[in-house]
Amino acid sequence: MKVAIVGGAGRVGINFAISLLLSRLAREIVLVDIALEMADGEALDLRHATSLVGNVGLDSGDLTKLKGSDIVVISAGSRRKPDQSRLELIRTNVGILDEAVEGVVKYAPNALIFVVTNPVDVLTYRALKMSKFPRNRVFGLGNVLDIVRFRSLLAAKFGWNPLDVNAFIIGEHGDAMVPLWSQASYGGILFKDLRSVSMDQIKEVFAETRVSGAEVIRKKGGAGWAVGVSITEVIKAIVLDTKAVLPISTDPDGMYGIEGVALSLPTIIGKNGVEGYLEFELPEDEISAVKKAGEVLKETYATI
Repeated sequence: MKVAIVGGAGRVGINFAISLLLSRLAREIVLVDIALEMADGEALDLRHATSLVGNVGLDSGDLTKLKGSDIVVISAGSRRKPDQSRLELIRTNVGILDEAVEGVVKYAPNALIFVVTNPVDVLTYRALKMSKFPRNRVFGLGNVLDIVRFRSLLAAKFGWNPLDVNAFIIGEHGDAMVPLWSQASYGGILFKDLRSVSMDQIKEVFAETRVSGAEVIRKKGGAGWAVGVSITEVIKAIVLDTKAVLPISTDPDGMYGIEGVALSLPTIIGKNGVEGYLEFELPEDEISAVKKAGEVLKETYATI
């Protein structure tokens, strides 16, 4: 597939680009950015590695380069400044997103739109409404990064194999994220039934997960590597049509009584983008928490 990255010369964009290149999932990678020379330099640097990776095309440029793309990943946006309100950040990034979506509609009308820019849930719903694409073709990274972080931190804390940790986080990618304790397991054993660790210890790791993004920003100025790998995981599900279940951000279309917003639920992902949801019974407290996340996101969306 041809994968275009809007914001491809930024930290997240280029971290994703190298992850995608090494994954060998794309036949062509295009870095789209307003910083044309930087994007061209990054594409050239990546091209130098293709003799060790495979025959992958590398290109760069403005929004016209979106033409023929199968997937457009939108990572362009501003990071929050110390004195900037959340609402100001949203309004800045809405303008950037709108321009990117207009470019997709004009130059790649058959592409899937994959939103990464924060606040990802709000901007995913904005992209859906702006593009007027079918709901299966517009989605955001949502809580995928949160579960990647959570599983990795659990494994590091308790000496577990991270690939055997199955713990979902859904709802908002933010303060209203919801851990599904009723379903979480390690090696097929529910967390609550494990004897080696307590739920209190596990919840301490979740608390660490909630602030880990801010911690990375404080220490190095912004997240990048884990985000790039997380985006690639979603791309893999699409390219290989694996029907993977991941908590990407989508319009839930009335599931659990939630509509008029985008948020994360366990979502089946394949070659057509969003191909359905993994539906199952949730305890009332978890359903209530997800509904609350939906209301928080609706209130935020209303401000733009």
